[in-house]
Amino acid sequence: MTPRVAIVGIGQTALSAADDEHLYHELDYEAARRALTDAGLDRGDLDTVVCSGWDAVDGRTISDMHTAMSAGGYLKDSAHVGEDGVMALAYAFMRIASGLFDVAMVTGHGHAESSFEIISNVVFDPLFSRPLGPSHLVSLALQAGAYVQKHGISEEQASAVVVKNRDNGAGNARAHLRQPVSREEVLASDPVCYPLRALHCPPQSVGGVAIVLASEDAARRISAKPVWISGISWAIDSYDLGSKELGRLGSLAAAAQRTYRMAGISDPLNELDLAEVHEITAFHELMIYEALGLAPEGGGARLMEDGVTAPGGALPVNPSGGVLSSNLYGASGLLRVAEAAFQVRGDAGPVQLAEARRVLAHGMSAPSGAAAPTDCVLILEGG
Repeated sequence: MTPRVAIVGIGQTALSAADDEHLYHELDYEAARRALTDAGLDRGDLDTVVCSGWDAVDGRTISDMHTAMSAGGYLKDSAHVGEDGVMALAYAFMRIASGLFDVAMVTGHGHAESSFEIISNVVFDPLFSRPLGPSHLVSLALQAGAYVQKHGISEEQASAVVVKNRDNGAGNARAHLRQPVSREEVLASDPVCYPLRALHCPPQSVGGVAIVLASEDAARRISAKPVWISGISWAIDSYDLGSKELGRLGSLAAAAQRTYRMAGISDPLNELDLAEVHEITAFHELMIYEALGLAPEGGGARLMEDGVTAPGGALPVNPSGGVLSSNLYGASGLLRVAEAAFQVRGDAGPVQLAEARRVLAHGMSAPSGAAAPTDCVLILEGG
């Protein structure tokens, strides 16, 4: 049986479109400071620090020479994960579950010091693909297009996802974009890359997020409201766009099934109270429903249209506003975990839902390859 690990501290900076006053590692510092305060700890209580970040985006080699120190890693065991912060959390979970550490700090950040779209070209094959100029957004558009062609999904159905999430984000003081939009505004927004329009895509948000994890014994000493990770798994799909079926999220489906087994879940639609998912485009949220086993393949849009994933539905999805409202790129998955943990603790503020005892959080890695190849799924519970 895997030893129990809990979230005992959460920290998040304000999110914005730009921040000319703070460097990326200062965002990690502020988020880590807030997480320690939330947990009632100080730097000396940490056993290990796991930072996330992507050197190409941060603009320097070995960027964690700054982030590790900012996160409290001076004279501590520390590690760096070149993925979304949700994968750093997975690594910290394993470190604690191994019995080697009791308390871990996990940090992630997003900034606008460089264009993620331009830099994302470097993840593609340097000989055959990269010279053609593909990017993160182009690969996601190809994936969304394959999904549209396979299942006949309409722009209107995808636009309903944007309306839902932006409405949710409007009530979340922690979100970056807090302005609702209408379906007509989404459909009238500029084309970006078929089938994506501007409002089908997330913003590039600036900010930091940090989470403190603890072993069972430490968690019970530290927190009156620990949030237990009862299930966690991750999976990686093919790096190459031409080597996988683009119309489905295979890595997410694999990760979800393993997570459900670990958490003892057989019917996620009826056993979960809510989900915070990494919908990197509006079309991808519909694909995520299917990969998580909430709907059959091609049935994600119907789930949405029936109101199942609305705030008052059977399984609300992204009550925080999701990635379409707040997108840290290198830490959007970690932010989903933070928002899900806030819900379990009853600390989500105006977007708090009445039933949040068992929730799902999902993150995908933006920098690790094209078209959503890496996914991590967690089940969080109170008690």
